[in-house]
Amino acid sequence: MSYYSYSKEINHNNVVFREFDVESIKKMFTKIFEVYNPKIKAEIFDSFCEDFYDLAKEIHAPNERMWRMIITDMLFSYDEKGYLEQASEDNTIKRRQFAIIASVVISKLRANH
Repeated sequence: MSYYSYSKEINHNNVVFREFDVESIKKMFTKIFEVYNPKIKAEIFDSFCEDFYDLAKEIHAPNERMWRMIITDMLFSYDEKGYLEQASEDNTIKRRQFAIIASVVISKLRANH
């Protein structure tokens, strides 16, 4: 009988980010929000990008799942404050949208991208 450990599973999907700065984060999110909904409101966009940059520099979590959760949580936080445009009322739809955006962000920030 094999032994299953969720904590060991988490450690298998590590991600290494490439070098980035606030401007590259802004360019990345500009492209992402051109394609995906919901979008961050224009008046808060720069602040959102700076928050993400600070978060990415402060948190040294190499795990891809943790980053997806962090990015999704950040988007929910901005949604709760009313800073998203075209956000669905249905949390299930929002969760899917945010998960897609989080996956795209991670793929764009990967060192091998």
